[in-house]
Amino acid sequence: MVRRTATLKSKAPRPSPKREHLLAVAEALFDRDGFHATGVDRLVAESGIARMTFYKHFPTKNALVMAVLERRDARWIAALNDGSTGYEQAGEHPVLAIFSALADWLEREGSHGCLILRGLGEFSGHDVTVAGDAVFRKRKLGAWMAERLDRCAISQAEARSWDLILLIEGATALAPVVGGRDAAGQAAHAATALLRCWQADDLAVRAPGAD
Repeated sequence: MVRRTATLKSKAPRPSPKREHLLAVAEALFDRDGFHATGVDRLVAESGIARMTFYKHFPTKNALVMAVLERRDARWIAALNDGSTGYEQAGEHPVLAIFSALADWLEREGSHGCLILRGLGEFSGHDVTVAGDAVFRKRKLGAWMAERLDRCAISQAEARSWDLILLIEGATALAPVVGGRDAAGQAAHAATALLRCWQADDLAVRAPGAD
């Protein structure tokens, strides 16, 4: 039976050192041991935060899970945005710069794969709110990547963006097996081949006399 967790839209929570500490501890535990294997008792013990304070910030454990997914997603996107900007300024192709930034992230935080997809796997069929939130966070990557392809004047950006996202997700999934930097490097190699094919196709379409 699917359990539905009601959520209310509200203002962003006020900054709180205890809340941020709890989020950081929860993210580390969820990432290492899983969501269902990490209970409230352990979260309270590991964080050193009183149970009353826990429930003051998060009325349910699943509310904490969603906050952790939001935190992880924001940090991941920021790492790719900031990191790729640096690599692009150093002369890398804007798309390949994303994979260089991904390599840095995976080497630093990718030893257990994608936390958001693991959340989707654990909560699918159990809590549609948490699972739906994870799906939303993955689906929005299409627009994020398409904007970068548009900047490079690559046609069919919306469709082609998902080819690159599959490479990113594949590298993230394999990072625990082959290492984050090697996984991202292989994904970058495949992305290079895709870019060459797309550029050749686009040139053929624009060539005089092309059908």
